[in-house]
Formats: sequence, C-alpha cells, structure tokens
Amino acid sequence: MKPGNVLIILENSWVPIDRRVWYEATTLRDAGWKVTVICPAARGAHAGTESPEYNIIAKHKMLDGISVYFFPLIFAEKGTKAYIVEYLKAFISITGLSWKVWRKERFDILHVCNPPDIFFPIALFYRFLGSKFVFDHHDLFPEMIRWRFRGIKGKLLYLLARVTEYFTFSSSNAVITTNESYKQIGTERNHIRPDRIFVVRNGPKIREFVPVKKNPDLKKGFPFVACYVGVMGEEDGVFGLVDVIRYIVQEKGRRDILFLLVGDGSERMKVLNALSEKGLSAFVDMPGTIRDDFLLRSYMSVADVFLSPEPWTPLNALSTFIKNGEYMAIGKPIVAYDLKETRYTAQEAAVYVPSGDIQQFAQAISDMMDHPEKREQMGRVGSQRISEFLGWEHQKQNLLRAYQTALKGK
Repeated sequence: MKPGNVLIILENSWVPIDRRVWYEATTLRDAGWKVTVICPAARGAHAGTESPEYNIIAKHKMLDGISVYFFPLIFAEKGTKAYIVEYLKAFISITGLSWKVWRKERFDILHVCNPPDIFFPIALFYRFLGSKFVFDHHDLFPEMIRWRFRGIKGKLLYLLARVTEYFTFSSSNAVITTNESYKQIGTERNHIRPDRIFVVRNGPKIREFVPVKKNPDLKKGFPFVACYVGVMGEEDGVFGLVDVIRYIVQEKGRRDILFLLVGDGSERMKVLNALSEKGLSAFVDMPGTIRDDFLLRSYMSVADVFLSPEPWTPLNALSTFIKNGEYMAIGKPIVAYDLKETRYTAQEAAVYVPSGDIQQFAQAISDMMDHPEKREQMGRVGSQRISEFLGWEHQKQNLLRAYQTALKGK
C-alpha cells in the first residue's frame, strides 16, 4: 500500500531530542509518508547547552520537512496529584491538537508512543473515523507505576495501569516494541498475536552517531573520563553514582578520573548537592542536557568508560536503554549493572556487576582505566555490534513492516 499521512503522538519527551521517535519520523518521511508530530515543548536547558533551534516560541514548526505541534506541559516528578495533572493536561492538549491535524489533513495512521498508556480513547475515536492505530511500546507503564508508588495506593494504581495497558494493546492494528522481552509482554500479558508485534530496537544511525575528534579541554586536566549520558530520574541510578565516586576517590584514593554526568531530570540537583556535601564536586562535571548533537558526541568522545548504573527494578529488568547503543557506537566499553536486556544489547562490550553493588561497580571502573588494551578491544566489539545488527539502518525495516500490517489490518 502507498504511504499516506501519519500523526505521531509523544507525551513524555519531545522531538528531535527523543532520538528514537525522531528516527522513526524521518524514516517514514524518507519512505514517502507525510509526517506530523504532537509533543510537549522542550524543557528549559542549562546555560551554555541550548541551541536557539530548540528555544520553542511558536506552537507549530517545520523541522526537516516534518510538521511538529508543541504544547506546554509541566512534567511531574513526584506525587500522585502531580502525575494526574500532567496526564490530564497532556490528554486535553493532544486531543485538541489531533483534531486540528485531522481537520486540516486526515491521517491514515495514528502512531502513539508510551508512556503513559492513556491515549487509547483517542486512538479508538480515530479508528472509528477510518484511521489505523500503531502503538509504539517504549516503556512498561504498569511496572513504572509499581516502582514509583508504594502501599495500597500503589497496588491500585498498578492495577489501573494494567487495564490501560491492555486496552492500548487491544486497540492497536500493529505494535512496535523495543525488544523481545517487551514483545512477550504483548503476547502473553495482553494476548496480541505475535505477527502483529514488531521489534524495533533502540539503535543509533550508523553513519551519523559516530565519534568526533577529541577536545582535550573537556577532560579538565584529568587523565581519564568516566561518562554517563541520559535522563536523571529516580529509576536511572544516577544518585547511586555518588557513592561510586566517593568510593573511588576517598576509599581507593584515585584522583585521576573525571566523572562526566550529562543529562537532566528530577535527581540532578540531589546529585549536585550530595557531591558538594561529600567534597566530590572537583571530580565531577555535570553540564546538563546537551541538545546539540555534535557537542554531545564531543563530550562522549573524550570518555574512556561509559556508565550504565540502572539498578534492578521491574521496569529496568526488561528495558533496552538508548544510551547503551549510543555508548557502543562511540566505541568505548561500558560498566553496567547486570540486567537481562542490557546484557543482550552490549554483550561483550560491557562489564556486568550485580545490581546495587556499589563497590564492585567502582572497582570495575577503576580496573577498566588500568587496562587500555581491554578497553580498546571491548570498544571494537560494541562498534561492530552496532554496525552489523543494532544500528537504526537494521531496525527501520520492521518499522515499515508494522505500518504495512496496520494498513491491511482489521
């Protein structure tokens, strides 16, 4: 079937900073689809890291031939009330903007990314009007709820999230998911036929996400750099790196490693304050979110080791983190907690430590710094895995197959 019009809905991030969604949008554009995206306006960036391109004023912009509608949203960090307010405002904004897009130019496919799993009523409405629905399964929403809320309230919210997850899956003509573990959730927990679920992994573009010439100024005079790049939320494990850094600096007496922590989120200020209280600020650089792609890769290219400190949680255990594919594309080894899908992604490109073992994580970082040949060999393994299997160029065909299945589906 010929390409037509598609509307992509994204609630918990924005384009083009959400690399997976932007890859999907540009791939569909290149395949002949007319693509529109609805997403929140970008959060404020830290000084020195924001490009004027992302200083969103208008509610609508054309970015690389893709029509993008932005809506204002304050992202919740903690508390049931805050999440209810965020999701309610997002639902209202997305409903209104989707109708505006429909009236302007009807879309053949509505492509909804989670979390949260609350937009199935919108999908059902447009299915009634003749559109098809593709569900882009980024995160396990019920597991995320289980981790963030405790007690009786947490159990009730988890059950509600399971219901919304089921209706989201059941409303879809086709499902895109990030790994086989998530596909199993779709088939076994939500009873979707396997031929309607397509695994599209979080891989960077092979020819675009590459290392750049090292800028020694970014190392701030340190011989070695250990680098984290990503969101700094509660489940991302960044706060746990404070104890890792303290052990390396104060217990092992190593003062030759700069810890470069790139990103933003609810834990960033907590990490900064804790580092200051423990007298570790001199060994850490936290530049915030870096939106310029070349500058981001410049920071990553000075790293000797990358960090994947996500602890075991019901969500993390089965998730594929975008950062690990990008780490491997830069060609450097990873120190990670031992999670099923992290191990599948990185394989021999990472050193795996039992989840939550601060001392072993710290020791692994220290050992890697002392073995340059091992770092180089592991980096080559990671680069090869990206180029031969995980890179976006290998993943995009399943995206296009999902669209063909959706168009033909009943």
